Amino acid sequence: MIQDASSRPEAERIDFLLARDGRQATRAWVERTLRMYREELGRPTSYVSDAPYRPRFESAVREFEEWLARGAIPAPRAARSGAAERDSERLG
Repeated sequence: MIQDASSRPEAERIDFLLARDGRQATRAWVERTLRMYREELGRPTSYVSDAPYRPRFESAVREFEEWLARGAIPAPRAARSGAAERDSERLG
């Protein structure tokens, strides 16, 4: 189930990184962050294991996994609208 960015904080961060850094750098960031979050979730002494934080980190891990599993990543909304405008200018 895919939710909008307002209910999925990681989606908003990913959109920002896509627009700023591109897909390759964003994918590297997601993979790196996912690895760090998983490591922390596995450490019983980490604050991430505490009740208020664990569900948030688990949710973020699921978001990252879903994003990576989708493979073909749509461009952020701003980039899509800019590309559409450029295409219409070229064709018009």
